Amino acid sequence: MIKHLGLTGRILFSFWVTLILVVISMPIIFWVDRNTTDVKPEIPPIELNDRLTLKLLTEDYSKVKTWFAQQPKRFSKRIYVQYRNEEILDRELPRSLRRISDNLSSSRPFIHRQRFDQLFVGRYLLMPNGEYARILIRTHMKPPPGHGPFRDNVIGIVLMAIVISGLISFVLARHIAGPIKIVRAATRQFASGDLSIRVKGQLEPSHDEVYGLAEDFDSMAERLEKTISSHKHLIQDISHELRSPIARLQLALALAKKKLQLSDDQEDFLRIEKECDQLNTIINTLLNLPAYELDPHVLTLEKHDLVACLNDVCQDLRYAHPHAAIQFDHGDQEQVTVSLNEPLFRSAVENILKNAITYHNGSDPIEVTLSIKADSAVVEFSDRGPGIDDSKLDDIFKPFYRISEARDRRSGGYGLGLAITKRAIDLHDGIIRAHNRTGGGLTVHIEIPKKVSSASP
Repeated sequence: MIKHLGLTGRILFSFWVTLILVVISMPIIFWVDRNTTDVKPEIPPIELNDRLTLKLLTEDYSKVKTWFAQQPKRFSKRIYVQYRNEEILDRELPRSLRRISDNLSSSRPFIHRQRFDQLFVGRYLLMPNGEYARILIRTHMKPPPGHGPFRDNVIGIVLMAIVISGLISFVLARHIAGPIKIVRAATRQFASGDLSIRVKGQLEPSHDEVYGLAEDFDSMAERLEKTISSHKHLIQDISHELRSPIARLQLALALAKKKLQLSDDQEDFLRIEKECDQLNTIINTLLNLPAYELDPHVLTLEKHDLVACLNDVCQDLRYAHPHAAIQFDHGDQEQVTVSLNEPLFRSAVENILKNAITYHNGSDPIEVTLSIKADSAVVEFSDRGPGIDDSKLDDIFKPFYRISEARDRRSGGYGLGLAITKRAIDLHDGIIRAHNRTGGGLTVHIEIPKKVSSASP
């Protein structure tokens, strides 16, 4: 029956079971208390009071005191005698009887008061020697009330409730936490890249919310696995379709060189060959970018000379854009070795420089500077374009973000170029940000926080 209850129903069921067990345990506590305690019927101290009064009227007080001390305590504890401002057994007078004692006198020799289930009696007694004694009695008028057993056994009831509720709560917590731990482990495994993990088969069939969560997780995992698998096949198909015309172009280029009997050092043909090879590399890098983001460990980082890499990119862009002036300043550093995925990093740098070329104004060159800071290499790209509003500097690295100012009017703004650049720098554990230059223009700052080695002339 419990298996057919939802999670809420199981919690309510456990609550009611706890309550029922606590109620059932109460008679047991009362029975144990009754059998372990020396319980004797309480006899009102009327007879003892009469005998005490008679002795006070006929015998010496010292003998009466000795006799009273020998009486059963369960009876004598309710009777107090005050003589010459001293209590017969040297006990402290209860507060409830103290007020009665203060009001007793020869003009008011008898006082009685009732409070709830207790009766308080005071008597002013003239003794044979002419002195007065006060007899004070505190006793019950009726049996203890119904809540008495609960009041007397409150500690046992509380302890029993704690034990029962603790055991049931422990079992319930284990019952609930067990499936949740399985789901949590599966989500971690799924996040690590194992898309084949499923949860439903690891749990016992039930109708609670956790089992429903497992079913939803399996459905989500199955759809994501199909989507990613389809995406991988699409990447492979696109890669094949893109490589085929490039391969044909390279073959045609080789045949043209042979047919025209051109030398191997012909500059234009060498440039075409280089661009074809680079295009192949860029296609592989960009098509693998989603896989790199899914599992950064797939990204291969190798030692490269950052100075040579940046210089090569600048030369390629100068060739493609003869009108653009690009100035590369690497200071006194002739070689800076860092860990890079060169095709991915080249793509990021090209995107920045292409944007700078598009929006650059004036005769001043686009500035590319390289510097070393602690354990990182810093590259900055500065143009003299219209710049960007300071509130939108972080947004230009978002995919498909477009701004409607000077940059947007020229070519539609920053689309995917800077978004891909940011993803590439992030995969290198780097930092990329932009800020406006003093006097106009934009500077894009890249920092690769890796251990670097540099060589100066």
